[in-house]
Amino acid sequence: MQLIDTNIILRWLLGDHQELSAKAERLVKEAEPSTLLVSDVVVAEIVYVLRSTGRDRQQTSEALLLLGRTEAFKYENEELVMQVINLLVSTGLDFADCYLLARAHPGKLGLITFDRSLEKLYSAKK
Repeated sequence: MQLIDTNIILRWLLGDHQELSAKAERLVKEAEPSTLLVSDVVVAEIVYVLRSTGRDRQQTSEALLLLGRTEAFKYENEELVMQVINLLVSTGLDFADCYLLARAHPGKLGLITFDRSLEKLYSAKK
């Protein structure tokens, strides 16, 4: 298993660079199942880039789901990433807040915030 860099995933997803996108496609196609490890930091960077280049929440979530369905890739924290994807689509929270809400477990790992929307959703989890 190897950690994979955000730029390779973005070239694969976007197909926006003739040479690098082709290399990324080959790398993904030739990789053994679950050998390209996608860290939480890389997920955050993917979301940031996709959102900053005009993709909406639904398009961003679909890209992350595609990544999760592709045999070569494995999310470092798949259950957490799936929760974050659901929150991205169903709330108005940004990625960082979705991540915090998904990580927080009332009774185990609390959440302290000044963000009223985030606090309201966290309180509903209790």
